[in-house]
Amino acid sequence: MLLEIILMGIFQGLLEWLPISSQGNLILLMVSIFRMNETEALSLSVYLHAGTLLSALVYFRRTFWSLLRAIPNYQPNITEKRENRLITFLLLSTFLTGIVGYLIFRLAEATAISGSIFFTLIGVSLIVTGLIQKWTKRLGTRTIDDVNLTDSLLLGVIQGFSAFPGVSRSGVTISFLLFRGFNGESALKLSFLMSVPAVLAAELGLSLISGLAAPGVLEIVIGCLSSFIVGIISINVLLKIARKINFWIFCIGIGSIALISSLYL
Repeated sequence: MLLEIILMGIFQGLLEWLPISSQGNLILLMVSIFRMNETEALSLSVYLHAGTLLSALVYFRRTFWSLLRAIPNYQPNITEKRENRLITFLLLSTFLTGIVGYLIFRLAEATAISGSIFFTLIGVSLIVTGLIQKWTKRLGTRTIDDVNLTDSLLLGVIQGFSAFPGVSRSGVTISFLLFRGFNGESALKLSFLMSVPAVLAAELGLSLISGLAAPGVLEIVIGCLSSFIVGIISINVLLKIARKINFWIFCIGIGSIALISSLYL
């Protein structure tokens, strides 16, 4: 079991920052290859995100440190200085993500009862993510300094839908930021920054409210460690090559495989 956990942590670390669904692909791997049941796979995929959360926190430590230092003087006015804008953006988007994401996660748990329905929905979600990526125009002039209240509210809701396996958190947030006119670098960075409070809230909230079925503590720690190490490497690589790769093709391909697989479950 430990080897499987390590492999899944590596897989999570590689895919979390790509605009494809790491959670959806992880669950497909766990269910189809490692023969885990759908509910356990869904829960474990949430835990493995803790490793990549830590990698984002470490990679962007200077940005988060500047935000922490600005908190004592924070005023809830998104038109103020850069730190105020980012704090307000993260607070509002995380709050809305929590509300929408919790409802979506419960929907995912309910559909996990039927393997064929679960795989079908994952497949459809991956294909939709791929189509969004294909249609997105990667042009824009807005930067992180231009983030506003509308961005905060809309991105919070959009990110919440990624709680459903197959819908890529980074994919939908990056695409939507690009639709909103942000340049590629700013869209990537804002998406990375959003992942930290959103995943942290998901980890704590779901554990406290209902608990999650998962392997023992040792397995979770090892899985998170492997996803952290690979995640911090891949995030650096992604920032250099992301705009040169057509991830939408991969999304649609994996989604099609999931749909075909659902016919045999």
